[in-house]
Amino acid sequence: MNILYIVNNAAFFCSHRLPIALAAVKQGCSVTLITGMPGSKILDSETSSKLFDSGINHFVTRFRSGGYNFFLEFFGLIQLIFLVIKIKPDLIHCASPKGLLYGGIAARLFRCKSLVLAVSGMGSMFAHNGDPNFNWLRFLYLKLIKFSFGHKNVMTIVQNSNDFDFLVNEGISASCDVVTIRGSGVFLNDYIDLPILGRDCLVVLPARILKDKGVEDFVQAARIVRESGRLWRFVLVGTADYDNPSAISMDIITKWVNEGVVEWWGHQNDMSRIFSRTKIVCLPSYREGMPKALLEAAAAGCAVITTDAIGCRDAIIPGVSGDLVPIADPNSLAIALIALIDDPDRINSYGVAGRIFAKENFDINFVIERTLDIYARLSSR
Repeated sequence: MNILYIVNNAAFFCSHRLPIALAAVKQGCSVTLITGMPGSKILDSETSSKLFDSGINHFVTRFRSGGYNFFLEFFGLIQLIFLVIKIKPDLIHCASPKGLLYGGIAARLFRCKSLVLAVSGMGSMFAHNGDPNFNWLRFLYLKLIKFSFGHKNVMTIVQNSNDFDFLVNEGISASCDVVTIRGSGVFLNDYIDLPILGRDCLVVLPARILKDKGVEDFVQAARIVRESGRLWRFVLVGTADYDNPSAISMDIITKWVNEGVVEWWGHQNDMSRIFSRTKIVCLPSYREGMPKALLEAAAAGCAVITTDAIGCRDAIIPGVSGDLVPIADPNSLAIALIALIDDPDRINSYGVAGRIFAKENFDINFVIERTLDIYARLSSR
């Protein structure tokens, strides 16, 4: 089988889809990747070597994950369509908002035999649901995406029940064509042997430094906790050069660091090392598919505090492996953090429960097996 992956950028592919692609190669499939422009120079330099080592052919087009320039986006779509005609894939697997839209359009125009659409979050347009500045984008995207999802031989993968209901209720997908796979999977062996006791008094937010990830809420909550006299360290771990409309500038990050309210450790390759030191992982995001960072945190035995947002709520067992707080509410976040910081036994019990939850639900091998099974089902139709 000749498989083509279409996603926003190479960094996302390497972090969320590369293990599946490599498993397909082991089964004798030919694999090619098409992406838009890099979202981060830091991440792109790292992923280039990974793709080279994998042997996967990679083509870059001009569209951008956070781009709104109509002419550049249209040019990127035309490039993508011509590449699809040249590659002649038997199956196209699309992920990320622009990947779903453009890849689905190309698959229908090319009349590719099989199409997989993996919904792993809906992007800034839906994280800011109700914001009038994004209303026209949401309207246009939903109109266009119905064409992408209208392929005759398509399966859609969602990561949470809310996205399942959304696609079915909006008439975008038929329920029989939608499969739920909870997240992109975790290499459990990297995390399950990390000791839970004796860790540093760290609260870590592992994500790109974006407003949509709740970074500003995290910083404000950190101020409140520190002013209460609890001298825990609050750490941002993630790249700050990401091309996204909700990106937070380096000037603001530097101001926070100089103020002493948070530390910024930048992008880290070895998150198991970070989590092995961390007692609490906090992700106050506004919307997710199924945040991989929280799945890794659970496998690492970290207690979790996250928002009661789509995707985030599915990554924990509330009151068992972590706590939920309202979206965009730093005061409630600070209260939850203080309560957990003051209860070390609960921190440890959340870590133990999270690890069990991860073992039972987030093994990367399960995700690979389910995805390859979807490929086989589509190819046999």
